[in-house]
Amino acid sequence: MADSQYPYPPDRFDDEADAVSFHGAHRAELPFWRENLLYIIIIGAAAVLLIVLLFFIGGMGGNGDDRAEDPTSAAAESEAAEPSAEETTAEEEAEPAPEPDLSTPVLVVNAGGINGLAGTWRDTLEGEGWEDISVATSDNAQQEPVVFYRDEADADTAQALAELAGAGEARQSDEYDAPITLVAVAEPGDAGGGAEGDGEG
Repeated sequence: MADSQYPYPPDRFDDEADAVSFHGAHRAELPFWRENLLYIIIIGAAAVLLIVLLFFIGGMGGNGDDRAEDPTSAAAESEAAEPSAEETTAEEEAEPAPEPDLSTPVLVVNAGGINGLAGTWRDTLEGEGWEDISVATSDNAQQEPVVFYRDEADADTAQALAELAGAGEARQSDEYDAPITLVAVAEPGDAGGGAEGDGEG
């Protein structure tokens, strides 16, 4: 359609313009990211914040227990600090036996039916350093030597005497009044007699 104020006569271009149903300029459609820019920014910020929190929490948890990071090293240190059973046994065997108290009163009982047997043992023990030896005779003969002790405090001393007399393990008993009693059945140095003696008495 020609404008009434248009000074030129209409031509073919004016006819084509009149044939178009729409007139004026049209805006192009916005891209997806521009339409949702606000949501994209919010989601991105939340993701960054989540990552930062995870790193922070992980850093705090790592310092809680060093043994959790390296359990094998902690176990190795624990084993190294504790001695093995073999080492403990070796140390116990290396410890010297308690020294017997040679001043403890000892009663020597003649139970072998041999005249002067108790006196012979008294002389022998005094020669070994025992200080207080008394003698007696048993009414009944026995076959094996025995060492008795009354109090547990004298157990080590009694065992030392039992080894000297070849009497095996010392036994705790209140059969005799003496702190330690040696029931002798043979001369010192004889079979079952234990210590060497001069046979006097």
